Amino acid sequence: MSDIDGAVPALVALILAAVAVAIVVFVVRTIRRSAKTRAAADAAVAEAADALLRLDDAVVELDAAFEAADADDSGDAPTELRRARTSAHRARDRGFVDVSDLDDASLIPATRRDLARRTRTGLEGQLARTSDTRARLAEWVRAHRSTDRLAAAARERREAVVAAAGDPEPLLDALRHRFDRSDWAEAEASAAAASAALSEADEALSEAPDDEALLRAAREIRRAARHLRAVEDAHRIAFQAAENAEAELAAARAELDDAVQIATTRGGQCAPDALDRLRAARQDLERAAAEAGGRPREAIVAVARARELRDEMIGDAVSPRLRLEAARAALPGTLACARAALAQADTRDEVRPIADRLRLERARRELAASRAATDAGRALADARAAWHAVPPPQN
Repeated sequence: MSDIDGAVPALVALILAAVAVAIVVFVVRTIRRSAKTRAAADAAVAEAADALLRLDDAVVELDAAFEAADADDSGDAPTELRRARTSAHRARDRGFVDVSDLDDASLIPATRRDLARRTRTGLEGQLARTSDTRARLAEWVRAHRSTDRLAAAARERREAVVAAAGDPEPLLDALRHRFDRSDWAEAEASAAAASAALSEADEALSEAPDDEALLRAAREIRRAARHLRAVEDAHRIAFQAAENAEAELAAARAELDDAVQIATTRGGQCAPDALDRLRAARQDLERAAAEAGGRPREAIVAVARARELRDEMIGDAVSPRLRLEAARAALPGTLACARAALAQADTRDEVRPIADRLRLERARRELAASRAATDAGRALADARAAWHAVPPPQN
């Protein structure tokens, strides 16, 4: 009896200790998932996103400063400055991935908060290093560059941009002659923006420019180059769309007709509203076909949307082989839509909020993943994700 009497208190103590541990674990988990912790996590993510925004802007300005200093391709620029610039780019690119990962729904609030704080700290550290690089570059410029030399180099870059792109007017004339305004309006706006940027650069370089004028000229020359590329892209995209639209529309019609047949005979394996939505998509396709001569880009977009809807509606009602064939057929047009949307977004001069910049970076990553994928189904899913990630224009 004495042994039993001695064991009871020990057992009670063990049970109480286990209960205490369970209570502590429960309390800790509750705190880590509480509304207060979620609010703190959201605030930390917002601060990390703001740090990324500031770093992104600083890296863009650093690039312009390197151009203004004629240090991009020169052999005399210090290696440590070039390496610091490369490090800034890598940290900025990694920051986009890290901040995007903070939206992972599987993260518990406390973990998300801690990750966001570490991310912000890292980004702000890189921001300070980028500012230091900019300051050291300015010191090097004062010691190794003259204003006259930098102005002459800027004028050479300006002429090189114009020579590489050529006159945009013939491209615009070709677009205007063949297509409706919707297929060349952005190209026309880009040509006007390029002309304005070149004028701004000329004005900055017109007299004896100071450091700020040289930097402004570098920014405007970069902007002009971007817009001139956009005109070339618009011309290429429109004429490629015109070349492919008829065949793509014919193939999509046949695919939707097959999908309607599947939804009619195997409705239980399809989405509940598959038949109605597929028939509506067929009508949308016919409207796009009627205007394809003047709006080939919109026709290609209509085909890509119709194919995406078809896949959503009939799902597993077809065999894996047929799904693979459908993915192979849909991939080129969807990639074209994603590339065109991304090219248009990259051209805009608007000041983007960090949410739009994150979406653009996601679109670029998804597009790269699509190109690298060896499976057509995976490549198509990535291409669609890239297309949908591109933010719309700001009003």
